[in-house]
Amino acid sequence: MIINSGIKYAWNSPQFRFQRKLVLKNDWSFCKGSSCFFYPYFDESQLLNRPFIKSAIDAKELRLDYLPQAVNIIPSYSCNNNCYMCYHVSQRDRGKECKLSDTIMKEIEDDIVPAAEFVTISGGEPLFSERTRSFIGRVMSAHPNKRLLINTNGILLHEYGLEKIVETNIFLNVTVYGMEEASYESVTGSSRCRIIFKNIQRLFDLGYQNMRLIFIVTDKNYKDSEKFCAFIKENKNVKGMLRNNCFEDTKYWSLMRQLEMKYCDIASRLKFVYQSESLFNSITRRLYDPVFFVRYLLAKREVKR
Repeated sequence: MIINSGIKYAWNSPQFRFQRKLVLKNDWSFCKGSSCFFYPYFDESQLLNRPFIKSAIDAKELRLDYLPQAVNIIPSYSCNNNCYMCYHVSQRDRGKECKLSDTIMKEIEDDIVPAAEFVTISGGEPLFSERTRSFIGRVMSAHPNKRLLINTNGILLHEYGLEKIVETNIFLNVTVYGMEEASYESVTGSSRCRIIFKNIQRLFDLGYQNMRLIFIVTDKNYKDSEKFCAFIKENKNVKGMLRNNCFEDTKYWSLMRQLEMKYCDIASRLKFVYQSESLFNSITRRLYDPVFFVRYLLAKREVKR
């Protein structure tokens, strides 16, 4: 990986400079088929208006003097779910908890986080990993006003501390894999749906509003899609996103379009994200991680039965 020599090196490495060259041409082909789509709470377009960033863009600079202003960090792949479409499972099965070394994590904590406007923590499940929980604690202690977003499945929110979340500058993206226990378990392999919604309701009761709920439409839970939309409509202080599993391509786009039309009155709070996987990405994924491909294929066959 190019970051093995450090984030500061990677930031201006030939690979990153080449990506910037494509972006300056409005060519986003390197992102096509990506399954890591996410909506931050902080509008990243605001960053583009900062004088030093705008100046670099206008000058078409490929080598940048400033450090990343928005970062997404995965300290650990550890998770308390076993989702059938998760591409991190094969990494965990092979004993690879994380690709980021302790040296890289220290550089992120000491140099990258202080310079960033917005920091996103993903996984795995961030609150399941002791390494990630410790990292979050140190970041919030050193930078209490830092905009920190945690991508979580919501199972351990009560153990981390719901009141602590409300009192700090933590934002949450909570992924909901089912609105019913049976569909949730079929996707994740765990029966914790009630725990998640209990945590969500408690945050509602505490007046917490910095939360977005995300529902990923799959072969195993698509029947719950409208229940999710109705939940967002009923709870006016929360935002929602409904997106499809890109590995199942455009299969549920028609369903999503119907729901988008039906719930257009809450379009400001409920977003629909349509994902597809290019043929090139599909082939390379099979070659890059055959373990994930075989596992995913077997899970798909179970659905058909």
